[in-house]
Amino acid sequence: MREDIKILSMDKSSLWEEALVEEVVYLIAHLAHAEQHLMELEGETRMEELVLYIDELRNRRKVVGDLLFSVLEISKESGGEFRSKVESLWCALKHLSMAMVHCDESAEKVIRRMDCALSQGREEEAKKLREKLKELYDLRQSLRNSIRDLLFEVSKKLTKAVSSRCREDLCIAEGEKDAIQRP
Repeated sequence: MREDIKILSMDKSSLWEEALVEEVVYLIAHLAHAEQHLMELEGETRMEELVLYIDELRNRRKVVGDLLFSVLEISKESGGEFRSKVESLWCALKHLSMAMVHCDESAEKVIRRMDCALSQGREEEAKKLREKLKELYDLRQSLRNSIRDLLFEVSKKLTKAVSSRCREDLCIAEGEKDAIQRP
C-alpha cells in the first residue's frame, strides 16, 4: 500500500499517536546524543561532576522511553534473566533514533559543502554531492521506516530473548536507590 494512501485511511487518533511517537523518538535520540557529547567531554577533561549530568540525561531518557511505551501500550513486564519485549526493543530503538539524528547532521554538512561548491562554480562537485545527499535522505527514510515498524508492528510480536547488552540502559524502573541524583 502506498504511504500517502495509508495515511489517508488512518483516523485522527492514529495520526496523532504516530506524530507523538515520532517526536518522542527524536527526543530519545537527542537526549542520548547530548549524553554522548557529555561523555566525550568528561573523557577529555576528567571533570567528574559531568557524570552527574550524564546520569541525569540517561534517567530522563528512560522516563521518556516509559512514556513512549505506555502510549504504544507495550508491556513493561520484568525481564529477570531474560529480556522482556520492552527491553528487547529499547536498545535497537535508541541506536536507530541516534543514527537518524546523525543522518540529519550528515545531510546538513553535505548541503553546506554543496552550497559552497555551487557558489564557487564547481558544478560537477555539487552534482556529486547532490547524489550523496539523496543517498543520505534514502537512508534516513529507511531508518525512519524501521523505527516505525519496530514500534507499531514488531513490538507487538516480541517474546523474551536472552539479554546481551545495554542492560543498565533499560527503559524500565530499576532500583531507584542506586541511581545517582544530581545535587
